[in-house]
Amino acid sequence: MGVLVGLAIPHYREYKRRYYVTTMVADLRNLATTEEAYWNTTGTYSTDLRLIRYNSSPSVSISLVSADTLGWAAKANYAGDSAMCAIYYGNAPVLAPATLKDVIGCTR
Repeated sequence: MGVLVGLAIPHYREYKRRYYVTTMVADLRNLATTEEAYWNTTGTYSTDLRLIRYNSSPSVSISLVSADTLGWAAKANYAGDSAMCAIYYGNAPVLAPATLKDVIGCTR
């Protein structure tokens, strides 16, 4: 019985980690859509989540690192986990772990 539990725990932790990362990726995709809608209305991106009326999932913390008329960058963290995801768009500076513009990158 102990052997089965010993094998199941790492799989359970990995399952939880995949859930956290999937949730952060979905939130960053939703943020990208929201930022684009805001830009289409105002001609600039914003670092103020309240101003663009964006709410993330419970336990996900979104930080808009930079935003101007040419691009934006944001990162996401899940409470209680060390994984982080990021995205940068337009002329915003590279924000690790994202390495390609418009592509969400995550740590494991």
